[in-house]
Amino acid sequence: MSYELLKKKMYEIKQLESIGALLSWDMEVMMPHGSDRGFRADQSSLINGLTHERFTDPSLEKLVDSLLDNKMLNEQEREEVRILKKNIVKSKKLNKEFVERMSKLTSEAYSFWEKAKANSDFKLFEPSLTSIVEILKEKCELISYEVHPYDALMDDFEEGMTVAKLDPLFEDVKVRLGSLIKKVLSIQGPKTNYLSQQFEVTKQQSLINKILDLMQVNKDLFRMDISSHPFCTNFHSSDIRMTTRYNENDLMSSIWSAIHESGHGQYEMGLSQGVVGMPSSAAVSLGIHESQSRFWENNVGRSQAFIDAIFPLIVEHFPLQMKGLSPKDLFSEINYVEPSLIRTESDELTYHYHIMIRYEIEKKLISGQLKVADVKEYWNDMYKQYLNIDVPDDANGCLQDVHWSFGGMGYFPTYSLGSFFAAQWYLEMNKNHALIDQIKQNKFKEINQWHSEHIHQYGSLYTSEELCIKATGKPLDFGCFEQFVLEKHDLI
Repeated sequence: MSYELLKKKMYEIKQLESIGALLSWDMEVMMPHGSDRGFRADQSSLINGLTHERFTDPSLEKLVDSLLDNKMLNEQEREEVRILKKNIVKSKKLNKEFVERMSKLTSEAYSFWEKAKANSDFKLFEPSLTSIVEILKEKCELISYEVHPYDALMDDFEEGMTVAKLDPLFEDVKVRLGSLIKKVLSIQGPKTNYLSQQFEVTKQQSLINKILDLMQVNKDLFRMDISSHPFCTNFHSSDIRMTTRYNENDLMSSIWSAIHESGHGQYEMGLSQGVVGMPSSAAVSLGIHESQSRFWENNVGRSQAFIDAIFPLIVEHFPLQMKGLSPKDLFSEINYVEPSLIRTESDELTYHYHIMIRYEIEKKLISGQLKVADVKEYWNDMYKQYLNIDVPDDANGCLQDVHWSFGGMGYFPTYSLGSFFAAQWYLEMNKNHALIDQIKQNKFKEINQWHSEHIHQYGSLYTSEELCIKATGKPLDFGCFEQFVLEKHDLI
């Protein structure tokens, strides 16, 4: 009876969380530009405060404590209770006033970021970012940390991840990535611009719908909209919201952004609906979440087999632009390795330099080594150092990502971790060429079924590392990413 009461309480908390997510999605996608953003910020603050209040209510913790050693519970139920206890203890470190204050600040900051990006003027966002950095520093102290304050922020997105673990990983990646890039460049032909012609937006939208149909993404469970920064959110595993963005002169951007977000969506669709609000119905980490999106975007979406599969659809929608071209032509362009300005549109190798830059900036902001006023100059210097690129303006520089506006510092490292996890899934699934054969035969449900069995069904009952070992027999290994890239480009 007590466990049923716990499920009921957690279901109600999930309802409140979903209302908050709906308010956020609406603000980014549907809200009229002239709307009072302050009122929306107050709405979000109220809902998030109520959610926090419910989750940290002493009566809920007392109920959880009473179930910790309950012999009548099965193994999964006991694990659910243990995880809830751990999460409640962490959440109690932040009081309702702090949660409401941060929610209001980040809701308001989004509109300042949007305006700053539209005007390509970092100064318009600087005051908001300064306030966000200060409140995140406060959060670090409230949550506590052992070595580096940034550890407290990363733990929200990837439990157990620390600067001490990530610094050596990225140093290793930096060296090995450089060698990997040189090998790919040695066999790379001249750059082409087949996907940079003029592509009518309405036809792009139709094409994306056809591609997601081909991938057998359940169209009854999601909707695809437009936003300035593509994202995916969910209110329930049967109610997924995805966005992409369109550029008439860049077909690659919209298609692969949509495929990326569909990976997030399919993860959410695969989570348990029977215990909504409990840990088994929640994603384990953003590293694993990103492994789903990066897997579909890169490991599947940029493979020759997948491009072969979608090529007829592209020709159907854009016959003039594709005249005389072959799937191999598109494969070469889609996988062309070259330093670029925009993270979300970079190739899958130089992409990780974009992540390292953001990681270094965030660490320094949170530790006080870098002032917000100096972010733009530091960003531009790092792009020159890592990618040998001169940043032309703020919109294509330090304002290109939405993450800082919602207080998402600690999020960016999970993109690289997700890519490395995804490559490990790929190699496990492609033993004896099995995955490539499934792509060739359009057996995308079977591909997603592997993820359902090895990742989705467990929710957050296991850590990322435990899931990785269960799925592939070993911990996360950057060597898998190297092997995937070398195989893809026929270098081994």
